[in-house]
Amino acid sequence: MTFNRSNLFSLFLLHLLVPTQVQALNADGVLLLSFKYSILSDPLSVLRNWNYDDKTPCLWTGVTCTELGKPSTPDMFRVTSLVLPNKHLLGSIAPDLFSIPDLRILDLSSNFFNGSLPDSAFNATELSVISLGNNNLSGDLPTSINSVTNLQLLNLSANAFTGKIPLSLSLLKNLTVVSLTKNSFSGDIPGGFEAVQVLDLSSNFLNGSLPPDLGGRSLHYLSLSHNKLSGEIPPGFAAKFPANATVDLSFNNLTGPIPSSLSLLNQKAESFSGNPELCGKPLKTLCSIPSTLSNPPNIPENTSPAIAVKPRNSAPPTNSSTEQPNQTVKSKLKPSTIAGIIVADIVGLAIIGLFVLYVYQVRKRRRSPESNTFSFFTICLDKNEAKKSKPSFVVGVNVTDSPDAKTACGSCINGGRYDETSTSESDVENNNQQTVQAFDRTDGGRLKQNAQTKLITVDGETRLDLDTLLKASAYVLGTNVTRIVYKAVLENGTAFAVRRIETESCATTKVKDFEREVRAIAKIRHPNLVRIRGFCWGNDEKLLISDYVPNGSLLGSLTATKASSSSSTPSSQHPLSFEARVKIARGMARGLSYINEKKHVHGNIKPNNILLNSENEPIITDLGLDRLMTPTSSSPCYQPPERCTSEKPNPKWDVYSFGVILLELLTGKTFSVDQDVDQWSELLDGSEAEEKGRFLRLVDGAIRSDVARHEDAAMVCFMLGIECVSSLPQKRPSMKEVVQALEKVSV
Repeated sequence: MTFNRSNLFSLFLLHLLVPTQVQALNADGVLLLSFKYSILSDPLSVLRNWNYDDKTPCLWTGVTCTELGKPSTPDMFRVTSLVLPNKHLLGSIAPDLFSIPDLRILDLSSNFFNGSLPDSAFNATELSVISLGNNNLSGDLPTSINSVTNLQLLNLSANAFTGKIPLSLSLLKNLTVVSLTKNSFSGDIPGGFEAVQVLDLSSNFLNGSLPPDLGGRSLHYLSLSHNKLSGEIPPGFAAKFPANATVDLSFNNLTGPIPSSLSLLNQKAESFSGNPELCGKPLKTLCSIPSTLSNPPNIPENTSPAIAVKPRNSAPPTNSSTEQPNQTVKSKLKPSTIAGIIVADIVGLAIIGLFVLYVYQVRKRRRSPESNTFSFFTICLDKNEAKKSKPSFVVGVNVTDSPDAKTACGSCINGGRYDETSTSESDVENNNQQTVQAFDRTDGGRLKQNAQTKLITVDGETRLDLDTLLKASAYVLGTNVTRIVYKAVLENGTAFAVRRIETESCATTKVKDFEREVRAIAKIRHPNLVRIRGFCWGNDEKLLISDYVPNGSLLGSLTATKASSSSSTPSSQHPLSFEARVKIARGMARGLSYINEKKHVHGNIKPNNILLNSENEPIITDLGLDRLMTPTSSSPCYQPPERCTSEKPNPKWDVYSFGVILLELLTGKTFSVDQDVDQWSELLDGSEAEEKGRFLRLVDGAIRSDVARHEDAAMVCFMLGIECVSSLPQKRPSMKEVVQALEKVSV
């Protein structure tokens, strides 16, 4: 009886175990779960469906499988790709991940992975794509990288890798794209990379001289800028490069002449800038030629006229004492040579004359009322022309010759950067109003005088003739649903930002109310606030005129940094330095503190409302815009959580928005209110050393080398940002306290 019971128990166990074995996760899935368990934070829950109960991981987020194994077995479908970019994952990269035998594509870029690459990182010999850019990885690259013979793309940009670039990396035959930019690599650049098409080693600490055997005939892009390379460019360097290849050697310590290889001669001068001792084409700096006047060589018959003017001594020199004082020395130049010199001079003068004539015609066309560039005031008349009605305008403009007028703007620039600088040469007068002529749009775009109207200055400092404004050239800077922003350039070079506001979105229907609000905004003056110059009131639209800032918005700078960090595609725009970011934060804080001290609230602080002048000094724009037009949708990530329940803005709103931008400046990542605050706050629970180490892993890879030299200052900024984005308004500091804290930061 006992025997039978034992058999029954064994059969029962077998019945339970057999299904478990059939449904067990395959080997690749187990290795992926090891990776999942190494993740400290998954705020987007992208790994939520990674479960041990599945037979295979082929339906998991980011996982791709291919049928490679034996049919009808758990390993029939093998993991060949893991792609999880920009998922806000925090943790280290588990060594088991690289034990997946058939893994070919690994993309974990733009996350918060930290630590070093494990020694087993390149055990997956089938890997063809490794993209780990824009993380917080550090340490040396494993020398075992040469075992990944199938590797085609390697993107480790914007991390904190150190040490030398392994020679074994340059010997991989299938490698075509390599991006190691924005790290802390040092030492010599290894030769090789013969099959590589894109090689970006910029923004590191690489030193030594350029290897003459770097790259090959397949190279299309090479960037070694912002390193510490020195010495002369080897004569054979770039000799194999295609003529249309892009080469950037800027901001190093290179010296001597630039070799005359076609690929180097085809580059722009900017590709060699930042090397004061470089000379030769394409630079304008000519190389000095050693003097040989003491013993000049014979000049051949086919010498160019520029050199042939120096007489050739075909006979031994004679004793000057035997020559007669009035003896005339005959010229040794051939008649054909003299004729060549004369013809060259005539051609040169003709070219100069044509150039002067061309410049004159261009300026004449620009000054003509019939110029193809449109006058920005005619935009305001389009609807009136369609309605065949004669519009009436009240125009208010205030132009000063103050330095601030050259570097400020009242627009939100979304449509690109303009590098033109402007000067203001307008006369300054103290009339508040001036009678001018109103115009209607007739006769194919020509404006004719129609009726009397008024020119109103905002602060009574100037007078501007309307005809001058009508001839201004205008360029679209940015557009959205309710408004357009132009750059308007007067004939004297003065530039303004002109915001066009549709009547439907205007907050008032009376010109006096509009004028009162504009004057109130214009009274708030600070070096970090835009200067409002005037306004234009029309039947169908209004114009708000302010100073123009030439260097674009903070949004443009942050977007360029993120794009270049998260992609292996080369970028010509260099990221803001840590010092520049602190300067921007400090200027923003000063401007916002001044606004709050004057009992005002901006209420819509975001990166595209922060303009940068030529010295990267921030200029806050759009102050008081809610008084002039109906509110538009704002970016939720820059708005405090209490905005949903509170209709009236208060200074703590500006503090919160400032904190979000400060954290973006430090981390280089888009801020997420619900996820990042809690995650980063948890990282700060520990000793001071632990907090500093964790913070350094969050820092934008583009500034990590700068932050390493200013750890304490960066830590103060980070802690300040965390305080500013507290969910409880009463726990946030005031902007005045923020300014005091940033003033103590030494960079």
